[in-house]
Amino acid sequence: MALVALGGMPLVAIGHANKQGSPTLGALSTTTLDAANEACIMVGRVVWEDFGSHTINTSGSSSLQWRSASSTFADGSTTLKVGLAPVLAGSPVRAANTTNVIDFDVSASFTGGGGGVTSAAWQTSVPTAGTKTIATGDLIAAAIQMTARGGADSVLVACTGPFITTTQPSVTNYVGASYADATRLPNMVLVASDGARGYFFGGDVCSIGSTVQIFNNTGTREYGNIMRFPFPVRAHGIVTGCDLAGATDLVLYSTPLGTPVAEKTISVALQTVGTSTSAGDGRFPFSSSFDLAANTDYVVSIKPTSATNVSVRYKTFDAAAHQGSEPLGTNCYAVNRSTGSFAAQNSSKDRFAIGLLVGAFDVGGSGGISRARAASGF
Repeated sequence: MALVALGGMPLVAIGHANKQGSPTLGALSTTTLDAANEACIMVGRVVWEDFGSHTINTSGSSSLQWRSASSTFADGSTTLKVGLAPVLAGSPVRAANTTNVIDFDVSASFTGGGGGVTSAAWQTSVPTAGTKTIATGDLIAAAIQMTARGGADSVLVACTGPFITTTQPSVTNYVGASYADATRLPNMVLVASDGARGYFFGGDVCSIGSTVQIFNNTGTREYGNIMRFPFPVRAHGIVTGCDLAGATDLVLYSTPLGTPVAEKTISVALQTVGTSTSAGDGRFPFSSSFDLAANTDYVVSIKPTSATNVSVRYKTFDAAAHQGSEPLGTNCYAVNRSTGSFAAQNSSKDRFAIGLLVGAFDVGGSGGISRARAASGF
């Protein structure tokens, strides 16, 4: 084994929820489709979990998964299509279309009152027409379009807002007969006919957006993420987005599922942070580094040391497998404890805004590239 440090400031944030480099999480916001041809269009480059190329078709094994907000889909003259299309240049970018009716390569079509759209839930739309093969890195448009509307039907599509300006991926609304940048991130999971999952690189997959966990040093007093790397790394600190309203320890534990051992502890006083109540991006280096062994469980946690409440945000996936849309994939998920061992939270479907600042990676042995990919979550 050889751990080699990165050049420059050797701190790469890994493990926290949100792939934009910051542990700041966004809430879901919606696009309302309640007129003919209105659409929510997600544009970006797809990355499959195995970095391969896969096909979405009408075999019944493929699906396009997305999140609705409170919706009414009851009128038999309403039609909703969910599908994939080529990208059409525009300002803002949009899906290929003919007089604003999207030219889908593959799509699922639903009629109001006949099922296919559940209000305020994660949706699994199985294609009924077409086929599309997508390679990792391909630029595509995924869209939900109401091609006809009856009665008082409305379908709301939920995506999260970015915390930094993004040029790609992006979300475009076609609402009120005009196109506009929705200033959101794509929230969709692609499932190929062979079961492979794909995501928009830089998107933000979640069934429930930013949720605030408020706690202190009574009851359940520690929340954080379990982390397991497939190769040795060197940790230099902790990154987190939390409301430090009272004295708090940030802790790195080994053997978290047995008898947790605090390997590194950073005590943070309220008076030493720039803002205490916005759950902003906080980076806290250790006084000395700590080396994490390969294929070994560790936990980074937030531990209040007084009865004053602190809070940390987390996001929720529809399925634990969707952790693969984040760095470290399913080797990272939310845990908590009062005393004793840490336990998985919500069947491993949650992830907190806390992770490690990593500065050196193992470069020895064969299979280094595949191991790095396994750690990436892609």
